[in-house]
Amino acid sequence: MNCKGKKNRFRLLLFTSHFLFLAFLLSSCGYKLQTKADLPFESISIGSIDNKTHEPKLQDRLNKILTETFMEYGFRVNPAAGYRIEADITGFDLKVLSERDLTAAEYEITVKSSFRLFDTGKGTVTQLMDIRSPFVTYFSTAGNLVSVIAQKEISTDRALKDLAQELVRRIVYSQPGKLQKIEDK
Repeated sequence: MNCKGKKNRFRLLLFTSHFLFLAFLLSSCGYKLQTKADLPFESISIGSIDNKTHEPKLQDRLNKILTETFMEYGFRVNPAAGYRIEADITGFDLKVLSERDLTAAEYEITVKSSFRLFDTGKGTVTQLMDIRSPFVTYFSTAGNLVSVIAQKEISTDRALKDLAQELVRRIVYSQPGKLQKIEDK
């Protein structure tokens, strides 16, 4: 066997041993790799999203971000799915954190929403609790009004993404029966 073959074999052995060590480490620490087979159901539809705030178009943005996030986690988004998610956006806070020369320079955005999961086959509704964006989103700007608005839009999308990821995590990692059933239809 030539030197090049020995190097490739050594690299394969090294890669395999690192992979096995990582798998052992993750399994021994209580971590579990989620697969598509572990999902509680395979498809979901996005129902009505009611924006109860004064911030325009949040419902459209949340709808788009929810669709993307569910798909990232392995769900199919399908209008005829057996499960449907609906939401009420109940809070949108934009706070000024600091100012420079009597002009706001740093802001904080927090989004709060209440989600319901409908099992259309059984006719049950599950309350997924109020969820506040788990990571408060900050942005700073020293530019003109256009850059402030642009940064606000980017930060709002980031807060909505955090909210959607928290929702999907609660659905994926909740155990059957742990979600609170609120009514039968």
